[in-house]
Amino acid sequence: MDERNQAGVNDERGGIQVIARAAKILNLLGRSAGGLSLGDIAQAVDLPRSTVQRIVGALEEQGMIRSEGAGGISLGAGLLRLVANAHVDRMTVVRPWLHKLSEAVQETVVLSRPAGLQLIVEDRVVADRELQVTPRLGQLDTPLFGTSAGRALLALDKEEGVKALFAAESNSKPKTVIPKVVLAQLENIRQTGISCDHGELIEGITTMAVALNTVLGRFAISMPVPTFRFERNRDSYIEELLRCKAGLFKEIGIDG
Repeated sequence: MDERNQAGVNDERGGIQVIARAAKILNLLGRSAGGLSLGDIAQAVDLPRSTVQRIVGALEEQGMIRSEGAGGISLGAGLLRLVANAHVDRMTVVRPWLHKLSEAVQETVVLSRPAGLQLIVEDRVVADRELQVTPRLGQLDTPLFGTSAGRALLALDKEEGVKALFAAESNSKPKTVIPKVVLAQLENIRQTGISCDHGELIEGITTMAVALNTVLGRFAISMPVPTFRFERNRDSYIEELLRCKAGLFKEIGIDG
């Protein structure tokens, strides 16, 4: 490789490295509402203070971050405007992951979200198999705690928050009381990250679900599977569902 081409490659690598470092700093500031000092940032991203100072200065010039005193480096209005104008649609981001999961396990995959105490099925990818499970779209009649996806969503909150939700939603409606057994199930879901039901909603169908609290809102991804197939492939199903969840978190980001 001649000197000119080598210089071009080095410049490209250097540019990519600077972008990666800047992104790392922006992600750190996004998780630090109170602001950070240059020293805090340098320690967290494992970079020399002088390098961090140069990157911070360049980002501040573009309005991506702002500095208010020694410990007040935070995200700037320019970045917030950029995010606000992105118009990222949750379905656009999530649907490829639904297809990827469905292809990996050869099963139906469902996307749902909470609406008060009810669950709304927003999308589904139906696997082409000899025995298909095709959930209907729209709001389900069963309360949140009556579905695996709903329980996964409820488990995103602590017990006090769940009780407060039911108390608030029941003020102007027939009172819905969450059973104590469900509260115990939610605690187990918080520990394992997986919610399951075995034929509760549909006889002969086992459904496993995970819930995500992201910058694009709360939603659940579930897999309704004939119970005989679930028992045969349980570990691989759960592994792929958790892999899907981790990938979405990496792409979208956790809310708060």
